[in-house]
Amino acid sequence: MRKKIRLAQSKDDLHDLGSDDLLSRLSDDILVSILSYLPLKDAAVTSKLSRRWRYLWCQRVCIAFEDNEGSGKIRREQDSSTLNEWNKYTSFCLAERNNYINWVNRIIRQHKSPIIDEFKICFDLDKNAKGAIRKWIEFAISKNVQRLELDLRQKNGLISYGWKNYVFPNKIFDRKCGSSSKRPSFNALVRPYATVMEIKFLKALILKRVDVDDEGLKKILSNCPVLEHLSIQGSCQLVKAKIDGEGLALKKLEIGGCSARLESIEICDSNIVSLDCWGSNCKRFPISLRLDNLQKLEKIFIRKCYSLKIINHMFCCLPNLRVLELSLFSTQRAIELLPFPELPKLKKLIINVEVREDVSLLVFTSLVEACPNLRRFKIELQLMSSMRRRKENREERQVAKKPHQHLEVVEISGYYGMTGHLELATYFIENGVVLKKLIIKPLILASPSADGTLEVENGPRYHAQQHLEPRTPVGLELVIL
Repeated sequence: MRKKIRLAQSKDDLHDLGSDDLLSRLSDDILVSILSYLPLKDAAVTSKLSRRWRYLWCQRVCIAFEDNEGSGKIRREQDSSTLNEWNKYTSFCLAERNNYINWVNRIIRQHKSPIIDEFKICFDLDKNAKGAIRKWIEFAISKNVQRLELDLRQKNGLISYGWKNYVFPNKIFDRKCGSSSKRPSFNALVRPYATVMEIKFLKALILKRVDVDDEGLKKILSNCPVLEHLSIQGSCQLVKAKIDGEGLALKKLEIGGCSARLESIEICDSNIVSLDCWGSNCKRFPISLRLDNLQKLEKIFIRKCYSLKIINHMFCCLPNLRVLELSLFSTQRAIELLPFPELPKLKKLIINVEVREDVSLLVFTSLVEACPNLRRFKIELQLMSSMRRRKENREERQVAKKPHQHLEVVEISGYYGMTGHLELATYFIENGVVLKKLIIKPLILASPSADGTLEVENGPRYHAQQHLEPRTPVGLELVIL
């Protein structure tokens, strides 16, 4: 009898018959998960593999619209343009931004998944694109997005201040319809999708170079019942930020780089675990920071433009603080913190300080001594340029004997071999009872040589080796990076 043999009639059939093609044996869900790790443009290319792969990439639940090439073009054009070529630069930016907007709209129209876990916009955009950005936000909300990020900064990450910043649309919370408990499916970007007053699935909202005013902050907190992470960076409209209420799910808050209009931040009766606040270089007066009844707060990062006198008093109201990072303009500012309140549960302390002269850094040991259970201490020394070419030879001071029973790791970054740097390292060598590791990260400077190459200055490294190695006892690991 003649056997009938069925031959594959297409490439797709041949593809499916391949016995060693393990990738094709995987389920669509697994393949979509794999595609989620690829950049969006690379994932879209897989649609050409076969009919099965044609729409798999459209089912991604994590969508990050990152166009580094387009952003880079804008940055390079800005650097090379002169004042007389400003109109040319403006036209170029408009064209690149339109390309980005069209790309995002095209992808959204092809998206097939009924839900989105993460939606990210990352491009140099301003309020001229407010219509498109508004629709993108509403699209993400309609898919019950869990993490929404708008990063509208320039390619270099700088935040510019001005009237052209995009303003977060508070009116998306003013709808009268109720929210659905299920995640609906929308496949076309035709009309605004958000018809809910509460955004019930949003857990993280990151806004960079997006203007949020006081009323907008209030609406975000009151209408996002499961919001755990809120980051506002570079807002020009935030003046008096207030976060209060034990009913908030908020655990991580970041407010930084906002304009000089920001006057105060008040956080009371909240379940926040991590707080990160930093000011802007244009801020002339210190920002008032008030923290009250934050029983769960464990991590605080405070940098630039905050009143240290107010900060010093509020530490007493934070019984569970475990990580603290402070940024100071000078060693004199550290004196303002004294007497430093005792923080019995603090495990990690980070100090960032600008050094303008070869002064003693032993003032920071008072902060360490106020933390009896400290495990790790790090100080980052920012040496001013005027100090890099001159060293003052003053006599080394005798360090005090105040043993630390729990300190295990000390890191000194920006070590330049000054007397104050040596004193601080010696203090920890002599007082670290259980100190296991001392990390020294010397300041690396490079200057052009006669032949045009860069010559690296190794003096700080040699100084650390010459002066610290003989003082290091057996059992203590000295690491010079």
